[in-house]
Amino acid sequence: MKLYFAPMEGITLSVFRNMFDAWFPGTDVYFSPFLVANQTLHFKNKEIRDILPENNERICLVPQLLTNKADQFAWGIRELETYGYSQIDLNLGCSMPQVAKRGKGAGFLADPEVLDRFFDDAFEQIRGENVKISVKMRIGTKDPAEVRDLVGVVNRYPFCEVIVHPRLMTDLYSGDPDMDAFRYVYDNCVHPVCYNGDIYTAEDYSRICSEFPRLCAVMIGRGFLRDPGLMRAIRGEGETPPSYIRDYHDALFAAYCSLYPDPRQAVTKMKELWYYMRHRFEGKERVLKDIKKAASPAQYREAANRMFS
Repeated sequence: MKLYFAPMEGITLSVFRNMFDAWFPGTDVYFSPFLVANQTLHFKNKEIRDILPENNERICLVPQLLTNKADQFAWGIRELETYGYSQIDLNLGCSMPQVAKRGKGAGFLADPEVLDRFFDDAFEQIRGENVKISVKMRIGTKDPAEVRDLVGVVNRYPFCEVIVHPRLMTDLYSGDPDMDAFRYVYDNCVHPVCYNGDIYTAEDYSRICSEFPRLCAVMIGRGFLRDPGLMRAIRGEGETPPSYIRDYHDALFAAYCSLYPDPRQAVTKMKELWYYMRHRFEGKERVLKDIKKAASPAQYREAANRMFS
Protein backbone atom coordinates (compact mmCIF):
# COMPACT_ATOMS: atom_id res chain seq x y z
CA MET A 1 0.00 0.00 0.00
CA LYS A 2 1.39 3.38 -0.97
CA LEU A 3 1.62 6.12 1.66
CA TYR A 4 0.89 9.76 0.80
CA PHE A 5 1.54 12.86 2.90
CA ALA A 6 -1.45 15.18 2.75
CA PRO A 7 -0.96 18.88 1.96
CA MET A 8 -1.34 21.13 5.01
CA GLU A 9 -1.52 24.81 4.16
CA GLY A 10 1.40 26.81 5.60
CA ILE A 11 3.07 23.76 7.17
CA THR A 12 4.06 21.02 4.72
CA LEU A 13 6.26 23.24 2.57
CA SER A 14 9.53 22.14 1.00
CA VAL A 15 11.71 22.65 4.09
CA PHE A 16 9.34 20.61 6.20
CA ARG A 17 8.89 17.91 3.55
CA ASN A 18 12.62 17.37 3.10
CA MET A 19 13.29 17.33 6.83
CA PHE A 20 10.47 14.91 7.55
CA ASP A 21 11.61 12.59 4.78
CA ALA A 22 15.19 12.64 6.03
CA TRP A 23 14.18 11.68 9.58
CA PHE A 24 11.12 9.54 8.85
CA PRO A 25 11.53 7.97 5.39
CA GLY A 26 8.70 5.97 3.89
CA THR A 27 6.35 8.47 2.24
CA ASP A 28 5.81 7.48 -1.38
CA VAL A 29 4.32 10.80 -2.52
CA TYR A 30 4.03 14.24 -0.97
CA PHE A 31 1.29 16.61 -2.15
CA SER A 32 2.06 20.32 -2.07
CA PRO A 33 -0.24 22.87 -0.44
CA PHE A 34 -2.42 24.27 -3.20
CA LEU A 35 -1.17 26.73 -5.78
CA VAL A 36 -3.85 29.19 -6.81
CA ALA A 37 -4.61 29.38 -10.53
CA ASN A 38 -6.62 32.57 -11.06
CA GLN A 39 -7.30 35.29 -13.58
CA THR A 40 -3.78 36.70 -13.29
CA LEU A 41 -2.35 33.50 -14.83
CA HIS A 42 0.62 33.92 -12.53
CA PHE A 43 1.66 31.90 -9.51
CA LYS A 44 3.05 33.71 -6.47
CA ASN A 45 6.82 33.57 -6.07
CA LYS A 46 6.51 31.66 -2.80
CA GLU A 47 4.32 29.06 -4.52
CA ILE A 48 6.91 28.57 -7.26
CA ARG A 49 9.77 28.32 -4.74
CA ASP A 50 7.91 25.60 -2.91
CA ILE A 51 7.54 23.33 -5.95
CA LEU A 52 10.87 24.03 -7.68
CA PRO A 53 12.45 20.65 -8.47
CA GLU A 54 15.74 21.71 -6.90
CA ASN A 55 13.90 22.26 -3.60
CA ASN A 56 12.34 18.80 -3.73
CA GLU A 57 15.13 16.60 -5.05
CA ARG A 58 14.93 13.87 -2.42
CA ILE A 59 11.14 13.39 -2.56
CA CYS A 60 8.35 12.61 -5.01
CA LEU A 61 6.09 15.65 -5.13
CA VAL A 62 2.68 16.19 -6.74
CA PRO A 63 1.68 19.87 -6.95
CA GLN A 64 -1.91 20.69 -6.12
CA LEU A 65 -4.03 23.29 -7.95
CA LEU A 66 -6.93 25.33 -6.61
CA THR A 67 -9.31 26.83 -9.18
CA ASN A 68 -12.87 26.65 -10.48
CA LYS A 69 -12.22 27.96 -14.00
CA ALA A 70 -11.33 25.59 -16.83
CA ASP A 71 -9.02 28.01 -18.64
CA GLN A 72 -7.14 28.77 -15.42
CA PHE A 73 -6.90 25.04 -14.71
CA ALA A 74 -5.46 24.39 -18.18
CA TRP A 75 -2.96 27.23 -17.78
CA GLY A 76 -1.87 25.89 -14.37
CA ILE A 77 -1.38 22.39 -15.77
CA ARG A 78 0.83 23.64 -18.60
CA GLU A 79 2.77 25.93 -16.27
CA LEU A 80 3.54 23.10 -13.85
CA GLU A 81 4.50 20.83 -16.73
CA THR A 82 7.32 23.27 -17.53
CA TYR A 83 8.85 22.37 -14.16
CA GLY A 84 8.81 18.70 -15.08
CA TYR A 85 5.70 17.55 -13.25
CA SER A 86 3.75 14.70 -14.83
CA GLN A 87 0.94 14.52 -12.26
CA ILE A 88 -1.14 17.40 -10.90
CA ASP A 89 -3.80 17.19 -8.21
CA LEU A 90 -7.02 19.25 -8.21
CA ASN A 91 -8.16 20.50 -4.80
CA LEU A 92 -11.86 19.84 -4.18
CA GLY A 93 -11.33 19.22 -0.48
CA CYS A 94 -10.34 22.50 1.17
CA SER A 95 -13.16 23.48 3.52
CA MET A 96 -11.74 26.79 4.77
CA PRO A 97 -14.60 29.32 4.58
CA GLN A 98 -12.49 31.89 2.71
CA VAL A 99 -11.95 29.27 -0.02
CA ALA A 100 -15.26 27.42 -0.04
CA LYS A 101 -17.46 30.52 -0.11
CA ARG A 102 -15.82 31.44 -3.44
CA GLY A 103 -16.93 28.14 -4.93
CA LYS A 104 -13.45 26.64 -4.79
CA GLY A 105 -12.07 23.63 -2.97
CA ALA A 106 -14.89 21.72 -1.28
CA GLY A 107 -17.21 24.62 -2.13
CA PHE A 108 -17.02 23.55 -5.78
CA LEU A 109 -18.85 20.32 -4.89
CA ALA A 110 -22.12 22.16 -4.21
CA ASP A 111 -23.37 21.90 -7.80
CA PRO A 112 -22.45 18.64 -9.60
CA GLU A 113 -23.75 19.97 -12.93
CA VAL A 114 -21.42 22.98 -12.80
CA LEU A 115 -18.57 20.68 -11.78
CA ASP A 116 -19.39 18.38 -14.69
CA ARG A 117 -19.19 21.27 -17.18
CA PHE A 118 -15.90 22.38 -15.63
CA PHE A 119 -14.36 18.92 -16.06
CA ASP A 120 -15.67 18.62 -19.61
CA ASP A 121 -14.13 21.94 -20.62
CA ALA A 122 -10.92 21.47 -18.61
CA PHE A 123 -10.07 18.02 -19.98
CA GLU A 124 -10.85 19.19 -23.50
CA GLN A 125 -8.39 22.08 -23.08
CA ILE A 126 -5.57 19.82 -21.89
CA ARG A 127 -6.21 17.10 -24.45
CA GLY A 128 -2.85 15.87 -25.69
CA GLU A 129 -0.91 17.07 -22.64
CA ASN A 130 1.36 14.40 -21.19
CA VAL A 131 0.15 14.77 -17.61
CA LYS A 132 -2.00 12.73 -15.22
CA ILE A 133 -4.72 14.42 -13.16
CA SER A 134 -5.82 13.30 -9.72
CA VAL A 135 -8.49 14.88 -7.57
CA LYS A 136 -8.69 15.25 -3.79
CA MET A 137 -12.29 15.67 -2.68
CA ARG A 138 -14.78 15.47 0.15
CA ILE A 139 -18.05 13.53 0.06
CA GLY A 140 -20.17 16.66 -0.42
CA THR A 141 -21.00 20.01 1.10
CA LYS A 142 -23.99 19.52 3.45
CA ASP A 143 -25.47 16.06 2.91
CA PRO A 144 -23.66 12.70 2.54
CA ALA A 145 -26.18 11.73 -0.15
CA GLU A 146 -24.41 14.21 -2.44
CA VAL A 147 -21.60 11.69 -2.84
CA ARG A 148 -23.65 9.63 -5.31
CA ASP A 149 -23.94 12.43 -7.87
CA LEU A 150 -20.31 13.43 -7.33
CA VAL A 151 -19.04 9.91 -7.99
CA GLY A 152 -21.14 9.83 -11.16
CA VAL A 153 -19.47 13.03 -12.36
CA VAL A 154 -15.94 11.96 -11.46
CA ASN A 155 -16.42 8.61 -13.20
CA ARG A 156 -16.92 10.35 -16.55
CA TYR A 157 -13.42 11.79 -16.68
CA PRO A 158 -9.91 10.27 -16.94
CA PHE A 159 -8.58 10.84 -13.44
CA CYS A 160 -5.56 8.75 -12.51
CA GLU A 161 -6.84 8.48 -8.92
CA VAL A 162 -9.44 9.92 -6.56
CA ILE A 163 -8.39 10.86 -3.02
CA VAL A 164 -11.35 10.97 -0.66
CA HIS A 165 -11.63 12.64 2.73
CA PRO A 166 -14.98 11.27 3.95
CA ARG A 167 -16.29 14.42 5.60
CA LEU A 168 -18.61 17.13 4.37
CA MET A 169 -17.45 20.66 3.68
CA THR A 170 -19.51 21.85 6.66
CA ASP A 171 -17.82 19.30 8.95
CA LEU A 172 -14.42 20.95 8.58
CA TYR A 173 -12.42 18.40 10.66
CA SER A 174 -14.97 17.68 13.38
CA GLY A 175 -16.90 14.48 13.97
CA ASP A 176 -16.04 11.06 12.67
CA PRO A 177 -15.37 10.31 9.00
CA ASP A 178 -18.45 9.00 7.22
CA MET A 179 -17.31 5.51 6.36
CA ASP A 180 -20.62 4.58 4.71
CA ALA A 181 -20.14 7.41 2.21
CA PHE A 182 -16.55 6.35 1.69
CA ARG A 183 -17.67 2.77 1.11
CA TYR A 184 -19.96 4.05 -1.65
CA VAL A 185 -17.01 5.74 -3.37
CA TYR A 186 -14.85 2.66 -2.90
CA ASP A 187 -17.51 0.38 -4.40
CA ASN A 188 -18.63 2.63 -7.27
CA CYS A 189 -15.71 4.77 -8.40
CA VAL A 190 -14.11 3.49 -11.61
CA HIS A 191 -10.75 5.08 -10.74
CA PRO A 192 -8.14 4.00 -8.17
CA VAL A 193 -9.23 5.31 -4.76
CA CYS A 194 -7.06 6.67 -1.94
CA TYR A 195 -8.36 7.06 1.63
CA ASN A 196 -7.60 10.19 3.69
CA GLY A 197 -8.77 11.03 7.19
CA ASP A 198 -8.18 10.46 10.92
CA ILE A 199 -5.31 7.99 10.84
CA TYR A 200 -3.43 8.57 14.08
CA THR A 201 -2.04 5.14 14.93
CA ALA A 202 -0.59 2.14 13.15
CA GLU A 203 -3.76 0.30 14.16
CA ASP A 204 -5.89 2.91 12.36
CA TYR A 205 -3.79 2.38 9.25
CA SER A 206 -4.01 -1.40 9.42
CA ARG A 207 -7.78 -1.26 9.91
CA ILE A 208 -8.30 0.88 6.80
CA CYS A 209 -6.02 -1.34 4.71
CA SER A 210 -7.84 -4.46 5.90
CA GLU A 211 -11.33 -3.05 5.39
CA PHE A 212 -10.55 -1.60 1.95
CA PRO A 213 -7.90 -3.86 0.40
CA ARG A 214 -8.29 -2.44 -3.14
CA LEU A 215 -7.14 1.05 -2.12
CA CYS A 216 -4.31 2.39 -4.23
CA ALA A 217 -2.95 4.41 -1.31
CA VAL A 218 -3.59 5.87 2.12
CA MET A 219 -3.00 9.58 2.71
CA ILE A 220 -2.06 10.88 6.15
CA GLY A 221 -1.68 14.50 7.22
CA ARG A 222 -2.56 15.44 10.79
CA GLY A 223 -1.48 12.02 12.04
CA PHE A 224 2.11 12.59 10.89
CA LEU A 225 2.11 16.12 12.34
CA ARG A 226 0.82 14.92 15.70
CA ASP A 227 3.30 12.07 15.89
CA PRO A 228 6.08 11.86 13.28
CA GLY A 229 6.93 8.47 14.73
CA LEU A 230 3.70 7.17 13.21
CA MET A 231 5.64 6.56 10.00
CA ARG A 232 8.07 4.23 11.80
CA ALA A 233 5.18 2.45 13.54
CA ILE A 234 3.36 1.85 10.25
CA ARG A 235 6.57 0.49 8.75
CA GLY A 236 6.87 -1.96 11.64
CA GLU A 237 9.86 -0.26 13.26
CA GLY A 238 8.25 0.03 16.71
CA GLU A 239 8.10 2.97 19.09
CA THR A 240 10.15 6.04 18.23
CA PRO A 241 12.38 7.13 21.14
CA PRO A 242 11.44 10.57 22.53
CA SER A 243 15.06 11.67 22.03
CA TYR A 244 14.70 11.01 18.30
CA ILE A 245 11.57 13.19 18.14
CA ARG A 246 13.46 15.93 19.97
CA ASP A 247 16.43 15.76 17.60
CA TYR A 248 14.04 15.95 14.64
CA HIS A 249 12.36 18.97 16.19
CA ASP A 250 15.70 20.70 16.77
CA ALA A 251 16.85 20.00 13.21
CA LEU A 252 13.61 21.39 11.78
CA PHE A 253 13.83 24.53 13.91
CA ALA A 254 17.44 25.06 12.83
CA ALA A 255 16.39 24.70 9.19
CA TYR A 256 13.69 27.34 9.65
CA CYS A 257 16.15 29.66 11.40
CA SER A 258 18.50 29.33 8.42
CA LEU A 259 15.70 29.95 5.95
CA TYR A 260 14.10 33.10 7.33
CA PRO A 261 15.95 36.44 7.64
CA ASP A 262 13.87 37.26 10.72
CA PRO A 263 14.29 34.42 13.25
CA ARG A 264 10.89 35.22 14.70
CA GLN A 265 9.42 33.72 11.53
CA ALA A 266 11.05 30.41 12.45
CA VAL A 267 9.38 30.58 15.86
CA THR A 268 6.03 31.20 14.18
CA LYS A 269 6.46 28.15 11.93
CA MET A 270 7.21 25.95 14.93
CA LYS A 271 4.20 27.28 16.81
CA GLU A 272 2.01 26.17 13.89
CA LEU A 273 3.46 22.68 14.23
CA TRP A 274 2.82 22.59 17.97
CA TYR A 275 -0.91 22.92 17.32
CA TYR A 276 -0.60 19.28 16.27
CA MET A 277 2.40 18.02 18.24
CA ARG A 278 0.80 19.07 21.56
CA HIS A 279 -1.28 15.88 21.45
CA ARG A 280 1.92 13.94 22.11
CA PHE A 281 2.57 15.85 25.36
CA GLU A 282 -0.47 15.48 27.57
CA GLY A 283 -0.13 17.13 30.99
CA LYS A 284 2.22 19.86 29.77
CA GLU A 285 -0.36 22.51 28.99
CA ARG A 286 1.50 25.18 30.99
CA VAL A 287 4.66 24.65 28.96
CA LEU A 288 2.61 24.80 25.77
CA LYS A 289 1.37 28.23 26.82
CA ASP A 290 5.00 29.35 27.19
CA ILE A 291 5.72 28.07 23.67
CA LYS A 292 2.77 30.06 22.36
CA LYS A 293 4.03 33.20 24.13
CA ALA A 294 7.65 32.85 22.98
CA ALA A 295 8.68 35.97 21.06
CA SER A 296 12.30 35.08 20.25
CA PRO A 297 14.28 31.96 19.34
CA ALA A 298 15.87 31.96 22.80
CA GLN A 299 12.49 32.02 24.54
CA TYR A 300 11.21 29.34 22.20
CA ARG A 301 14.21 27.04 22.77
CA GLU A 302 13.87 27.39 26.54
CA ALA A 303 10.18 26.45 26.46
CA ALA A 304 10.74 23.62 23.97
CA ASN A 305 13.53 22.21 26.14
CA ARG A 306 11.13 22.05 29.06
CA MET A 307 8.51 20.39 26.87
CA PHE A 308 10.91 17.63 25.87
CA SER A 309 12.51 17.20 29.29
